[in-house]
Amino acid sequence: MHGIAYDAIHDEFSVPQQFGQAILTYRGAANGEEPPIRVIEGPHTRLDAPEHLDVDPVHNEIFMPTRSGEVLVFPRDGKGIDNKNDVAPIRVLGGPNTMITGDAPIAVDPVNNLLLVGGTAGRGQTRLLIFNRTDSGDVKPKAVIGGPKSHLYAFGGPMAVYPQKGEILVSVRGPGPFAELASEEAFVGVWKITDNGDVAPQWTIGGPHGILRMPRGIALDVKNKNMLVSDKRLNAVLTFHFPEVF
Repeated sequence: MHGIAYDAIHDEFSVPQQFGQAILTYRGAANGEEPPIRVIEGPHTRLDAPEHLDVDPVHNEIFMPTRSGEVLVFPRDGKGIDNKNDVAPIRVLGGPNTMITGDAPIAVDPVNNLLLVGGTAGRGQTRLLIFNRTDSGDVKPKAVIGGPKSHLYAFGGPMAVYPQKGEILVSVRGPGPFAELASEEAFVGVWKITDNGDVAPQWTIGGPHGILRMPRGIALDVKNKNMLVSDKRLNAVLTFHFPEVF
């Protein structure tokens, strides 16, 4: 799995199960060999080796991208067909106009009612796509961030959003053929939800020649004004004091 989402309102966390084509939700205090409290799984789900997801605890929805370039939206506590696990999506976002091309990082902003999705504008042209939270079908994004000035080479992993200040935090791999392994150009960039076009990040942590090599997930410690970043190459979790974001 390459995604995990904690729901602070209901004290639950959800993870994708790639081989079982499922979404598993556990209670926040789960420990040891404990079964999930809910499972979404079955042919009506349209799940396809899921890797990323995000939970909107305010509107009780789970957002899941697929390898076929769609974003499936499920009820957080849905019971499915005949009260079973086979839950059909309540909305599907996808099609050529969306620019969503595969399973990519995703984040929901329930305060500003936005959905953030990784996408492309062609080969090697990574883009950050911004939709309305409730968009469905083959609709164009309301904003697209990407281009040479953005240095948005490729997504490193799950992104984070801080709705109170309208900020998007993205882990970015460096350029070049070996960036999948490591790059001194890798960084975490911060954009605004109002950005559109080839916009440079407002702040960067990492490259060039910074400590990050292959950043993956991002988490925010709002109380202490810190940002936590996991790095696959360093096999470490790094904590940065980042009061400017908050």
